[in-house]
Amino acid sequence: MNTLPVILQEEILVRLDPKSLMMMRCTNKSLEHITKDPSFKSLYWSRTGPSLLHIGVNGSNLACFHPVGDVRPFHSEGLSETICFILGYCSGLILIYVHGCFCVANPLTKEYRFLEYCYLQSKKSIGFAVDQINKTTQRFKIVSITELAGPSQDEALYGFHVCSGNSWEISQTMVTCLSRNLRRDMKPVYFQGSLYWLRGDGSIIVFNTETEIAGLIPTTFDQQVGAELLLGAGENHLTLISATEEMVYLYALENTFTDHPKWILKRRIKNEPVEGRMLSCWYVEGFDGRHVLVRAKDEIEDVIYGYDLRAKMWEVVGLLPEWCDSARDVYQFKPSWSSVIGLQDRNYGSLFTFFTMFRSQREVSVKAIMELIHGHFRI
Repeated sequence: MNTLPVILQEEILVRLDPKSLMMMRCTNKSLEHITKDPSFKSLYWSRTGPSLLHIGVNGSNLACFHPVGDVRPFHSEGLSETICFILGYCSGLILIYVHGCFCVANPLTKEYRFLEYCYLQSKKSIGFAVDQINKTTQRFKIVSITELAGPSQDEALYGFHVCSGNSWEISQTMVTCLSRNLRRDMKPVYFQGSLYWLRGDGSIIVFNTETEIAGLIPTTFDQQVGAELLLGAGENHLTLISATEEMVYLYALENTFTDHPKWILKRRIKNEPVEGRMLSCWYVEGFDGRHVLVRAKDEIEDVIYGYDLRAKMWEVVGLLPEWCDSARDVYQFKPSWSSVIGLQDRNYGSLFTFFTMFRSQREVSVKAIMELIHGHFRI
């Protein structure tokens, strides 16, 4: 195998299960070198399905993790009783909010950084973006959108605060449009260099994280009564999921940056986890371009099901423990071993957040979440 080009060796190795990969690593030093390279590890786990990371929407001192291929719940451990929130996930990094302070963390490299305090209008006002600069390096941005009264009674004004690791800055871009509330029940989505926030009328606020130019996408969508909505990132299009008890519909946004953007129906899926069942509640929890997540809870069990768009089938991907809140923030997690610009400097926040006791509690909470995830990706 050593006589093959490295790129072909990598293509063979990524097709192995973790146990077989570990055995191959022991056969010679060349394969050991390839499989321990951070870029190969990221490539390997990118080819698998996502793991699940979730926490109560109102915050908790316990996060839950379901490694890919394992429906069992593992929860964070530690002595801290501090309530924290997971506000976002992108490309292997997680954004945590604890004791009035943001923290960006990579659970696989165990690098993290606390950031200066920023006004938090609501959890769903925070957008989290991560870009891969090259095979081994990433950079991040956090964008906080603020909704204010516009120049006239029926208008709204949107402003943006941006942080890329050093400090928060006010973006020069502002968007003025007819007043419609942002969907506070829905996380913003990062897709192809921009963050997207869905509004109550179906229109979308978009913010380009590179140019920091923002705008309004004047889309409309007729939501069915009782349907669950979720905005997500598809492989090639921004995707809107509308789910009833019978069917799950996937719509792709086409002609996005024209005068006539339009949602086009791309897929219909029978909602097998929900249809015909007596449930206490159900939700559409996630979409990563390939897997649709639906959570169904009855008197006996609380289960997250995943639908694989390529395999065209539903399967159980997570069993939730009884103590889980009815409302959860769920993230489809894939690891990254890349170095992240800005995470090497472990800033502990402003003077307002520098008290030793709070700093210690924050670190315990963040490290517990990182260790919960890190332990399941030892290859």
